[in-house]
Amino acid sequence: MPDNRPGLVFGPAYLDLVVETDRPLAPDLLDQSVPAARLLPRDDSVLELRGPTGDRLQFHLPTEAASLAATYELCEPILARLRGMATRETVNGDLSVSRVLRQLGGMGAGYAKALGGILRVPFGGTPAHPDQTAMVVLQLLRELRIHAEPVFLPDSTSDSSLIVLSPRGDKLAVGVRAAMVRWQANAADRELIARASAVVFCGAPNALLTELLPATPEIPIMCAPAMRNIADTACPLADLAGRLHYLTLNALEWEHLAGKERLLRATPIITVTDGPHGSRIYVRGEELFVPAVPHNGLTDVNRAGETYGASVFKVLRQACPQFFHDGLTLALAKRAGQYAARQAERQLGLTAFEFPPDEFG
Repeated sequence: MPDNRPGLVFGPAYLDLVVETDRPLAPDLLDQSVPAARLLPRDDSVLELRGPTGDRLQFHLPTEAASLAATYELCEPILARLRGMATRETVNGDLSVSRVLRQLGGMGAGYAKALGGILRVPFGGTPAHPDQTAMVVLQLLRELRIHAEPVFLPDSTSDSSLIVLSPRGDKLAVGVRAAMVRWQANAADRELIARASAVVFCGAPNALLTELLPATPEIPIMCAPAMRNIADTACPLADLAGRLHYLTLNALEWEHLAGKERLLRATPIITVTDGPHGSRIYVRGEELFVPAVPHNGLTDVNRAGETYGASVFKVLRQACPQFFHDGLTLALAKRAGQYAARQAERQLGLTAFEFPPDEFG
């Protein structure tokens, strides 16, 4: 009998400033996030990323976007995750901008749309007086028919994001985070979980997962961490081993994840995506490789990761609703990964906040 209860997604929804450049950002392909300490307005039509060890990328905005000029002061070098935190290698350059968009972003919004679930999301302000960013994001969620159950933090501001894309497929996300890092569990979260058919934690603080997972009933639990989840040493992701049923992350996050062996032994399925290099799937530690589907033409890597993860989760839940108990097979895992790779390739051709339609039975 089908489970008609909604899925529930704990994660962020941002108002993304998307900047598309005319050439690559660095010698190696970038697909990562970098935290920013602050955002400083400027009046010279330039959007600048300035790192603590000498990184300096300047993007020259078109006239119609001149009001968005700002300097993002980064918390770490742009190449720190690729080269190591002690790297002195810097990224510098002046790049022209081919297009600037303001659109809905955030893994939470993406997974809620892709899976048709309820979004639990933090904002600054109060229910009666949300801050300006919260009002804009909530309106966008309504327009896209994403059911949001916001939690408001009176002593915080809503988060902001900059997404830089290049024609090669680079994606550099820069975030100023306030609400996400202050988000704590409450009774309303537990009430929502009690009515859910599945739960997805994507970028939500590890401490929130630690508090909510013991109260979660026997339903599928998916986790899609952000780099800040990987870097959390106070509440390591590996401490959740045995409580997660599907873990999905990219190759850079996997490289930096502590406690891999614990998670491999205790997690029914883990997927690690690596863009055009394909993906790896681990079923109780046994590894499969799924090649990427070649893509030609327009390439927008935004939301490709959410498409892959959501597609795997959909196939597993449809084919084997209790996959975390019923002995997930390698054949099913491979079928889910191959389907997800096809869907991710279709996503690369989409520029609006949308996802390719499902194409399985």
